[in-house]
Amino acid sequence: MPIGTAQGRVAGDRKVERVNAVELESVAVRYSNGALGVSDISFTVKEGQIVALFGPNGAGKTTSVRALNGFLKSEKTSIVHGAVHLFGKRVTGFEPHRTARLGLGYIPERKKIFANLSVMDNLKAGSGVPKGREFNARVDRVMSLFPALADRRGELAGRLSGGQQQMLAIGRNLLRRPRVLVIDELTLGLHHSFHAPLFDALKETASEGTSVIVVDESTGFALDVSDYCYLLVGGRIRDSGPPERFRGSELLVAGYVEA
Repeated sequence: MPIGTAQGRVAGDRKVERVNAVELESVAVRYSNGALGVSDISFTVKEGQIVALFGPNGAGKTTSVRALNGFLKSEKTSIVHGAVHLFGKRVTGFEPHRTARLGLGYIPERKKIFANLSVMDNLKAGSGVPKGREFNARVDRVMSLFPALADRRGELAGRLSGGQQQMLAIGRNLLRRPRVLVIDELTLGLHHSFHAPLFDALKETASEGTSVIVVDESTGFALDVSDYCYLLVGGRIRDSGPPERFRGSELLVAGYVEA
């Protein structure tokens, strides 16, 4: 199977190829101090596919996803080479509000939620959906994915555990029904008991057609749920392939991949 592709879905006796949701083509990003954040990043994400980006600290994972969602401009950082596409549309250099309108949801490593608002007020603030039957149905869907939030709707989000706050951040994005969901450092600093529920929710989300890009240093669960993986080292793609390629490999021994 070619790099970055996934098997098409089957409709009756006919295979239906999944479209490219995301394409980064030879992207280079330069910081305001003149240094290159990433020098040559290319990857593809198909519709309904889970793609994992992993690698050591400073490898360029966060810079790569920020090149996609448009948050580079806020840091006076820019794409100096290559191109970014969402569903075939060139979005190189787009601002975050423009990529959001095209269906991109983004959950950063920090400042994910409004700590001084309740769980429900967080959902209302981020949904973009007027209150009513549709909003309630979407909230119920989020609660079915994350039962730990169901009994805490009126609780201040800042009082939730780190894992519950991550669930809330994901749920708030899912209310908007994104076509692509990007999560930077999904499990960083979280108790291991939250890892499985978070990855299970991503797997179910992808099964409904949403493309997912997950950045995570600890890749044990990422290897279990992803369709394809990219290893970044020094601002470049060091290796790529299906998750089986990385299990038990010399990359584990080298410390580039944490089990």
